Amino acid sequence: MQLNPTLWRTCRVLAGPTRLRLLRLVLAKPGATVTRLATDAEISLSRASQELRRLQSRGLVGVERHAAFVRYLPTPDPQVPSARPLLLALKLAFDQGRHAQDETIRLLAVALSHPRRILLLRELLNGPRTLLMLQSSLSIPYPSVVRNLRVLEEAHLVRGRGGVFRPVRNSHPVARCLVTLVNSPQ
Repeated sequence: MQLNPTLWRTCRVLAGPTRLRLLRLVLAKPGATVTRLATDAEISLSRASQELRRLQSRGLVGVERHAAFVRYLPTPDPQVPSARPLLLALKLAFDQGRHAQDETIRLLAVALSHPRRILLLRELLNGPRTLLMLQSSLSIPYPSVVRNLRVLEEAHLVRGRGGVFRPVRNSHPVARCLVTLVNSPQ
């Protein structure tokens, strides 16, 4: 099975606090210009432009051009299957609060920002596994399995107890969305 890197690359983009702040602003102020978003995020215009392009490259924001102005909209790219559900989950999470949500979302994104962690979570969604079972079935070196499981545990996506690891039922909207995307056929 070949892993589609779209999800882990999208998670890498979402792991950036500045990009999360900009995405929160785009959701709150659809149609804002890059100048307005940069001002509200308290970053330079060039940095805002660069970070917004990264969000756009993952299909999470759309662009509307009006003369010399570029406006950003929370419009998922239809060619990126994960964009619509992720954008909806992010909006739900952002509506629940500010700073605590951003850190939780960042931890979830970091947890799935590497293909090995996606493989580990997908394997655990099929049932509880020991470290040796995971190493054997996924052909991942033992130290790497341990290190990557630790990251998944920090995001409250998996839990290890008595040498057995299993997925956690995380009620956070972004966690639920990411688990669904990890578990969906590639």
